[in-house]
Amino acid sequence: MSKRLASLSIFAWLLFALLASASAQRSEPAATPRLVVLISIDQFRADYLTRFEDLFLPARTAGGVGGFRWFMDRGAWYVDAHHDHMPLATGPGHSILLTGAPPYKSGIVGNDWYDRDLKKDVYCVQDDNSPIVGTDTKMIGISPEHLRVTTVGDELKIATGGKARVFGISLKDRAAVLMAGHLADGVYWFDYNAGRWVTSHYYRKDETLPAWVEELNREKLPDAYFDKTWNPVTPDSAKRVWTPTGKYAADRGLGAEFPHVMNAGQTAPNAKYYSAFTGTPFANEFVLNSAERLIREEKLGQDETPDVLAINLASNDYIGHTYGATSREVLDVTVQTDRMLSKFFNDLNGMVPGGLSNVTVVITADHGASPNTTAMRESGIPGGWWNPIDAVKVVQAAMEAAFGRGHWIIEYNEPYLWLDHDALKAKKIPLEHAEEVAARAMESVKGVYACYTRSKVLEGLVPNTDIAHHVTLGWHPALSGDVVVISQPFFVPATNAKGGTHGEPYAYDTRVPLLVQGFGVRSGTYTERVSTLDIAPTLSFLLHTNQPSGCEGRILSRALLADGPRGR
Repeated sequence: MSKRLASLSIFAWLLFALLASASAQRSEPAATPRLVVLISIDQFRADYLTRFEDLFLPARTAGGVGGFRWFMDRGAWYVDAHHDHMPLATGPGHSILLTGAPPYKSGIVGNDWYDRDLKKDVYCVQDDNSPIVGTDTKMIGISPEHLRVTTVGDELKIATGGKARVFGISLKDRAAVLMAGHLADGVYWFDYNAGRWVTSHYYRKDETLPAWVEELNREKLPDAYFDKTWNPVTPDSAKRVWTPTGKYAADRGLGAEFPHVMNAGQTAPNAKYYSAFTGTPFANEFVLNSAERLIREEKLGQDETPDVLAINLASNDYIGHTYGATSREVLDVTVQTDRMLSKFFNDLNGMVPGGLSNVTVVITADHGASPNTTAMRESGIPGGWWNPIDAVKVVQAAMEAAFGRGHWIIEYNEPYLWLDHDALKAKKIPLEHAEEVAARAMESVKGVYACYTRSKVLEGLVPNTDIAHHVTLGWHPALSGDVVVISQPFFVPATNAKGGTHGEPYAYDTRVPLLVQGFGVRSGTYTERVSTLDIAPTLSFLLHTNQPSGCEGRILSRALLADGPRGR
């Protein structure tokens, strides 16, 4: 063989070896995070991150990482993330976070709705065949039965042959259940009457709580806060709030202004105290401490098979409802939440092999909040409250004028009005005609912006507007009412003018934080408008699983490492 041929042969062999090696490297399974943690902070508006930023801990200190600023400065921060559905409520808001599916697919059209077949209201996670485990309190059964799609956790369980571990925890059953999903290994929520963690038969077929949960309950951690005082951690100079006094506050038993004494007027911890406790920053601390116990005891993130933990911090919502989104209490719980999250992240860093670099963490919210609308009106901005009870009377009168005396309305449950189909059918009144009469009557109520009828939504005959888009994504053909009611901006349906609320398709309700940090994440501040529907497909990509069955979001590709996650 000539030297030239020998050289070519050697070159060909080296090229073959190089290509084979590269092919072998490409064929190796891509690495995944050991643990995905999604934290939903209930009723947490996106503007809190910037309004209170200077009060947050630094991104990094000698003691480790901070809270929100660790995400804002070192993680992926989407500053214009929105919910795309209506109503903006806890059930729907949490159902979309790990499904990527709006209510028209998921079936979670509200916290509760009227079921025509059962002829009664149904709670979004109600399951009468799944009794509560872990308490003697009489409570309705709970399961994900009404969630008609899979979650990220469900798909991960399927993809790993059941090896992955999936959990959810929240004071609220609906938040924990709707994020964790159908195949979760454990889901826990708070018994507000007994002050203890519970679950249901759906998740614990043997009707017992795990030993570590029983131990937590025996420790009675909520009782430790009894008779303590909630004082603000921020100085008076940091008020920067629009309604700093208790003028517009409701009363959950802790008083309308600081200091809030933690006893709710009781001599010992009881149901009234536990209910008041949930509306304080101390309850967030309790949830995060319990989540840490869960991670340790269930050994999450300890092997190459990824796990998922969904956490909801519900106390921010209770505080917002009581004192209003522009209150000093909301400012204070936001700052305290930042500090508690910092502790949680630093503890998590020591619990997972490889630390936080092997954990993907998402922070978001189920909805935002409207400022107190009475305060808006008194300041000169149009706003206020309209009474649903009085509004239904207006609709009933209009229908009697059109069709004669009769039982025309079954009920109003925000944001839907249900008509009595049997009564209409008996008098041969076309449903479409009755819907129009009801909708036009409801629109005459001061504070109502517009009403869309079931027939028009299903036929696609709604305006080409952002509001109509939210309505359409929230409308399930088998579950939603006959008329959907949209309030005017800064008007809300309620029977009193205290505190705050949410539910409408306006920026103060739809815009929420979307922060991603850790494994597989590229840091940066991203200004394009994105949807909370995008969380599920993004996590599915990082976990290398199928997307949830109803998923229609898009992968947040700019927040991911350029070539995808390929190693630890």
